[in-house]
Amino acid sequence: MRIAELAELAGVTVRTIRYYHQVGALPEPPRRSNGYRDYTADHLVALLRISQLTSSGLSLAQAGAVAADSGSSSTEEALDEVDRVLEEKIAALTEQRERLARARAGRHVGLSRAAAALSLTSADIPVAIAIAHLYRDHPQIDVFADALLDPQMRSALARLQERFDAIDETTTDCELCQLMAQAQRLVSEVADGLPALTEEQLQVILDLAERDLNDRQKDFMRIETGPPS
Repeated sequence: MRIAELAELAGVTVRTIRYYHQVGALPEPPRRSNGYRDYTADHLVALLRISQLTSSGLSLAQAGAVAADSGSSSTEEALDEVDRVLEEKIAALTEQRERLARARAGRHVGLSRAAAALSLTSADIPVAIAIAHLYRDHPQIDVFADALLDPQMRSALARLQERFDAIDETTTDCELCQLMAQAQRLVSEVADGLPALTEEQLQVILDLAERDLNDRQKDFMRIETGPPS
């Protein structure tokens, strides 16, 4: 049969068959005296098997080799390799599903664990993402997140957040300093082992944190970026 007839029977395009020939997945048949390739039913079977094998996860090269010699030891090795790769993909996808489920359950989709731990409110998210990113490769980042997620620490941070939200033009400098002292104590409890951010990194955090803050809250943030007293 001609290549167009083979393509129609197999449900592929002529271009696909030619590509399979090009990469060696499907042997080329002998040509007739008129120069046309002369395909047989064996080519159709091989082509169908290649399609089935590639849809099962084999590369085109592997599928061509298996279709040509399905009983050899090399074929078994190829299938073992494909099975191993598929197992790894399944494990990775399972981990992705579990990570997504954890994020949905904790209402922090799109956040790393550290960023989620740093977020008390939706307004915290930009700063939390930036800080988590800056410390993403630090070996203490998981310990840091664990400490932030501790229920007692969570409650203490929530109380601190309430006091911060209450800052307004009537808040005195003394009150700001007292609140800062409380904030620094909490930070020292959870951030032990984490290096200080550079001035440039702190400025990025400050730019994010100061959005939508009133003037006195900004005063507080400026105190926070200074050296501990």
